[in-house]
Amino acid sequence: MDLPRWLFERVSNFSFSVSPAENSFSNKLNERISDFISPPHNLYPKELVEKIPTRLKNPLVVLTIITLIISVFISTVQIMIGVNYFDVFTDLNVALNYAGVVNSDAHLLHRPPFLPFLTSLVFRAGFISSNVIIILDAVLFVFGVIGLYLLFKQRFNEIQSFAGCLIFISLPLVFSWAASGSTDVPAISFSIWTIYFMVIGLKKDPKYLYLVLPMFVLAILTRYTAALLIAPLLLYLIIDTNFLKNIVKPVKHMFIALGITIPFLIYGYFKTTYISYFILLITNSIFTGASFGLGDAAYNTDNLYYLHNLLKYISIGPIKGAYCQIVSPSQGIPSILSYLTLLLVLCGLGIYIYTIIENRIKQFDKSKSWDIIHATLLAVLLISSVVSFFYASYIVTDVILFFTCLLIYKVFGNKENEKLKMDLLFLSWFFTFLIMHSVISLKVDRYFITVTPALAYFIILGLSVLVERYKYKIKNQNLKTWGLYAIIGLIFLTSSTVTFIGHTPNTCLIKYVEPTTQWLEEYDPDYHDKIIISDYSPAVAWTMKKYVITGVIKNYRDDDDFSSMLIDSNAEYYVDVFSEEKPTLRGYRMIKETGLIAVYQKIH
Repeated sequence: MDLPRWLFERVSNFSFSVSPAENSFSNKLNERISDFISPPHNLYPKELVEKIPTRLKNPLVVLTIITLIISVFISTVQIMIGVNYFDVFTDLNVALNYAGVVNSDAHLLHRPPFLPFLTSLVFRAGFISSNVIIILDAVLFVFGVIGLYLLFKQRFNEIQSFAGCLIFISLPLVFSWAASGSTDVPAISFSIWTIYFMVIGLKKDPKYLYLVLPMFVLAILTRYTAALLIAPLLLYLIIDTNFLKNIVKPVKHMFIALGITIPFLIYGYFKTTYISYFILLITNSIFTGASFGLGDAAYNTDNLYYLHNLLKYISIGPIKGAYCQIVSPSQGIPSILSYLTLLLVLCGLGIYIYTIIENRIKQFDKSKSWDIIHATLLAVLLISSVVSFFYASYIVTDVILFFTCLLIYKVFGNKENEKLKMDLLFLSWFFTFLIMHSVISLKVDRYFITVTPALAYFIILGLSVLVERYKYKIKNQNLKTWGLYAIIGLIFLTSSTVTFIGHTPNTCLIKYVEPTTQWLEEYDPDYHDKIIISDYSPAVAWTMKKYVITGVIKNYRDDDDFSSMLIDSNAEYYVDVFSEEKPTLRGYRMIKETGLIAVYQKIH
């Protein structure tokens, strides 16, 4: 017999006189007991399971799952091969400093502090590993992709935004650097959310404007080049508030947020050298122009460097190749997908631009002098921007670009073409960063990551124009509505995943540095009190958890001059990582050689 139900029925049938309050309580109690004995149908696990397919129809849910899988995959691969980039070791050493584990060299504190700060929080908990910064990178990557989807949805429908995000993930630079431990992708993630809060703050709810400046500051504290995001932010603020007529209210919201943020910036200014270094770096890059970075291995005066390699930044091939080709696509070759994408996107964008111009020409009135003045001024600005790109500071070109975008909206913007605001926002984003990186003569492929959200935007814009224009020829309804976009996104994602697997090594240089430094620690237990110099000092410092001085032989006249530096520095050990032929150093003897790495000790 079901005793609880029998007892409940007997109690329910037993009646006596009660007050209204007591009766109300009794009814509620009976409902709770009844739910316990026979719970509502919608609480059964079967009901919950049946809702899962519905959830999976949400593009954001599917995108998040795919991004999580990709993030786990690439972070696992990165952890397996180890940290392989100079700046990541520097950030790890700064994190050790923030955590109070070691006292790093003061000049390291000019590094962007936010990612090392997050890493140091985990270090303080007792888990000190390079895996921490890799995992944080992966988490911030997922955060950025979700933000990009929400941002794309302000211009495209759900499935177009989904495909656009898959294209963004699939870009070789994004895919290979997403969980590398570097600051490039995290800075882009914060930049995406900065733009998103600006857009929805102006379009939907002003309360989101409070988050614009804090997120913008986080982007700058993650990577200094994010400061240039001020140009597209200001552009969208102006064109969406009807050219300064309604700008007071949104600016008020952001100034309140600025007042809250300033004390933290002042604190950061006195605790690190990053903000002062950031100001110096910006001013130097403006005034030194083409001479910026002179003598660096990445020094390159070709202003068209990134445009020359644009196809490789979309997709690279073949399937098999060297790891350096995916982290630096300029060393690889474009895939067939790159050429096909560029062709289709140019056709789509060409149709889109032609339609806008054609509609404006129909409204053109030769009798109105303003129309003629606007058209003439626009032509002058476009020509000036091209000329200044080759002969002036990037700031000059970016300013010209800014006013060009304003004038484009003035000429072509109307209520029937509201989407032009978002197009100009991303156009400004694309060219503002592209111009800066192209004009400054310190060029590295990963710097192009700042442009990738805008690149993905225009790729999906061009492709969507073609799909929407010719989809009537497709009979299958699913292909018309969402299938074709899903196929496009998956083609990009599959291509990048296969290429990444085919180019990934099993190990990297740090796997040789670690056993060498472990040997040195065993060889000299008092190594913490000794001066050590290395040409790969960040990696050696990280593995030994002590300050290591940088010394690179190629920066000196010859080996003897380098030996004098070691002697004058009173260095006990020199760890040579990069020399192909290990040198003979006066006053020092080689005590360990592993084929790639040599350890020298001072002769006493």
